[in-house]
Order: sequence, then structure tokens, then C-alpha cells
Amino acid sequence: MRIETDRLTLHPMSEDELKRAERDLAGVVRACGAVLPYIGFWEMRAKRKIYRVKREMIGQDPRFWLVGTSWLILHREKKLYLGEAGFKGPPVSRASVEIGYGILEDFRGQGYMTEAVGALTRLAFAQKECRVERVTALTLPENTASHRVLEKNGYERQPSFGKYWLWERIKKTEDTGMVP
Repeated sequence: MRIETDRLTLHPMSEDELKRAERDLAGVVRACGAVLPYIGFWEMRAKRKIYRVKREMIGQDPRFWLVGTSWLILHREKKLYLGEAGFKGPPVSRASVEIGYGILEDFRGQGYMTEAVGALTRLAFAQKECRVERVTALTLPENTASHRVLEKNGYERQPSFGKYWLWERIKKTEDTGMVP
């Protein structure tokens, strides 16, 4: 399954792709028909840990693959890896999932993440395997670009404690079955 938007292809990594990406993300991206422009050593080191955790979670319960995996964000025309997005695990209390995302610096400020977060939010609400009624996100107060991404996708800032701001998007009737 892939999600196609106006400019993007969102590719959910399989368990095998997550394992391969731990040592060869460029190869996984290449197999999807795209190119990985660059990735820093420290960023890749963090990704390896995330891929391992996601792979283990999916292995425990494959029903949560689509909300548990990492989604590659690929530019459809340019065939480039732009970043990744995904949920931080299966639904928890109040049928809630938390979305996380990141985009390479060269592609920021062009609306790509707004497009990707919108598509994945709709995907979460359309899940049949697990009920999702609420999608949340955490941001740092100074991350105004991320605030704009969330606001454009109907997320509202909630009362927050600590160093992060909490954002929330509640499922609406019109969200049912709206996968791009």
C-alpha cells in the first residue's frame, strides 16, 4: 500500500525494509524508485534505533503495521527522498496515536510536510484494524514551522505541561474513509 498525494508518494516500510534500512536506507529508498540526497551520521544513528523499535512493535502485532511503521516521503516527479513521518505506536487511551515527522532541510517551507501529515492523519482515522479517534503531536514552542503544518491540518493546541506543546486533531464525521 502506498499513498499518493498531489506531489508525494508515501511508502510504508515493511518489517523487512525497516530491518534493511537500519544498515542501508539508501538501498530501501532506491528500491522505491527514488534517491536519498544525503543523511547525516547522527540523524542516521537515531533512525536506526527508531527502525528497530518499530520493527519489534510490528513483529509483536502485525495489525498495527500502518500506524506503527515509518513512512518514506518521496517526491513523485523528482524521485527524491524528502523525509519520513509516522505514528509512535498503536492507539492508546482514548483511541489516540501520536504523529511524528521530519524533513530534510533543503525541502522545508515548501508544503511537503503539510501534505504528508494531512494524508497520514486521514489514514489513521480510516483504519479498520484499530480504532483511532484522536491524533496528537508534540512540538517545541520555538518550532513555528511545525505549528503551521499542524494548524493547516486542523490540529489545535492544547494546554501543555513541560517543555513541549501538545496538539490534537479529533476525528470528525467527514474523516471516515478519507484515505487519499
